[in-house]
Amino acid sequence: MSDTNDPVLKRALLAVGRTRALGLHFYGNFVGIGGAPGSVGTSRLTIDGEPPGVGAEGVSAVALATVADLAIGSAIRSHLEIGARMATATLSIQHPTVPVAGPVAGLGEAEESAGEQRSGRCVLLAADGTPVGYAHGWFAGLPPPPGWVQRPLPWEWDAQPTFEVPERSALDEQETAALTSALAAGGRARARGTSISEELLHFRWQPAAEGHAAGELTNGPELANRVGHIQGGALYGAAAIVAAQALGVPLTRLVDGHYQFLRIADGALLQGEASVLRRGRLASFVEARLSVDGKAVGYGLFSFRG
Repeated sequence: MSDTNDPVLKRALLAVGRTRALGLHFYGNFVGIGGAPGSVGTSRLTIDGEPPGVGAEGVSAVALATVADLAIGSAIRSHLEIGARMATATLSIQHPTVPVAGPVAGLGEAEESAGEQRSGRCVLLAADGTPVGYAHGWFAGLPPPPGWVQRPLPWEWDAQPTFEVPERSALDEQETAALTSALAAGGRARARGTSISEELLHFRWQPAAEGHAAGELTNGPELANRVGHIQGGALYGAAAIVAAQALGVPLTRLVDGHYQFLRIADGALLQGEASVLRRGRLASFVEARLSVDGKAVGYGLFSFRG
């Protein structure tokens, strides 16, 4: 396939153009997350899903976690000033029981509340309006890093600026690294029949006993949020992938998960470990732990169809 016809390359270049003009981050723009301003206490985001004709059909569990995380956070931020920074503290998701083709909408809701921690919820809707998943999360307000100016999220613009899709030769070092990772993920997705958004979280697995998994991946710009840390939905997805590896099943068997964000993930290497708690005929349960450069960053419990 020539570069001009490669849907992964087209999507990656579009993601770079959107990130430059509209903000958010490469990962969210790559999976096609967008939206429009909503009423206070609500959000409505949509996700396109994977580039067409590459790997598994349907919006992956990783991408759904990302849109749910952003939808809940945006509903909470609608009570605050534009560009406010909210860090995910916990995220619980009930996943679709069958693959769902994009677009999928994430409808977020959050009541106004005082204090540093705020909660919200999200329902995930298929293109025909059928509910296919649910999510709930707790978020905590954080100050931006020194010298960092928060931009509005794409759906917080009153009028979105126009943008151009850049040529590959015009990308900077970070953009080139993200595009290269997306192309490599596309190759793995084609070969394995998985999703690209899942393959962007490419673990290098280490030997482990049956019912256990251990691996690591390199943190790069393809996974970073607006301040350069691993995006919250991607962290949830990484923990779910390690859990599926321990169980020896595809990620599509995921039923639900609960992930606790212990601290930001801003190091060079993300390590994951998981152990099967119970393997049943109808359902199985796995715990997963993530760390960055040896420091614990999160803990998750996941359920899979038997």
